[in-house]
Amino acid sequence: MKAMNRIRASLIGAILFLFCVPALSFAGSANLVSVSWLASHMQQKNLVVLDVSDFTHYEQHHIPGAVRAFGPWQVMNADFVGFMMPSQDQLVKMLRTFGVNNGSFVVVYDEGNTASDTAKSARALWTLHVLGHSNVAILDGGFSAWDRAGKKVTTQDSAPVYGNFTAKPVPALVATLKEVKKKIGSKKVVFLDNRGADEYFGQEKRSYIKRFGHLPGALLWPAKYMTNAGIDFSPSFFRNLKELRKMAKGVGIPTNKNVEIITYSNQGLSAAMGYYVLHDLLGYRNVKLYDGSILQAAAVKAVPMSMNGWGFVK
Repeated sequence: MKAMNRIRASLIGAILFLFCVPALSFAGSANLVSVSWLASHMQQKNLVVLDVSDFTHYEQHHIPGAVRAFGPWQVMNADFVGFMMPSQDQLVKMLRTFGVNNGSFVVVYDEGNTASDTAKSARALWTLHVLGHSNVAILDGGFSAWDRAGKKVTTQDSAPVYGNFTAKPVPALVATLKEVKKKIGSKKVVFLDNRGADEYFGQEKRSYIKRFGHLPGALLWPAKYMTNAGIDFSPSFFRNLKELRKMAKGVGIPTNKNVEIITYSNQGLSAAMGYYVLHDLLGYRNVKLYDGSILQAAAVKAVPMSMNGWGFVK
């Protein structure tokens, strides 16, 4: 009788697993869901959908049931460096107001027109990972893909029940200025610049960045090449695994999935795309994001910057 009960429990568990685990947009990732999957699971009890697009976009139209989550994913920190991760207390309070519980499966989406849009979702996902919540996915193609598929949209705000989310911080996912200064030039660490080539090479920079160039030895993989955004008017769908693997190899990232990789960009937004593609889609296990990124590093004279080169250290 006990044996029969164990078998019955196993079968029930397997059925629940099949219904709760997201159908993947492509094999290899549990953190990327398709429009069709989301549309068929909107009534799932533990599902929370966060819209991180600009608040005006949300007001115009959004996915029914999605929570307005344009909130402060990046703020000015105590050292007056902008666009960094807020304090743990701020984030926990924010996520609770979004209706996130410890057992929630969170799906994040953005406008879905450009890779820069998708970076907003990647940043939210990375932040949740840092807080210890790994049960989170990005909607492939964002709102643009949803809308083009003819799915219902609404202008009605969602008012979620206050959640019980608690943080279990994973500091290993965050690279600090001190750590970056120490590891520049190390053969054991791969720095990955996710900005455009002109900024990396040092021919251009944003007005708020103090110096031109990139961190010495850093490899270049612009975030905008990680999706098919704009190709034949496509929404910002992630490129397939075969293409992403080929790109990773082509830009010089080692095939060893345990290698330490630190991604960065101007403000840590495009760097979140690098984190997501490497960690969640390609399976690299030791990826972290330099939260201060070039905005912080370029303002510190003790941090070396390279120009007119492609990452080779002499």
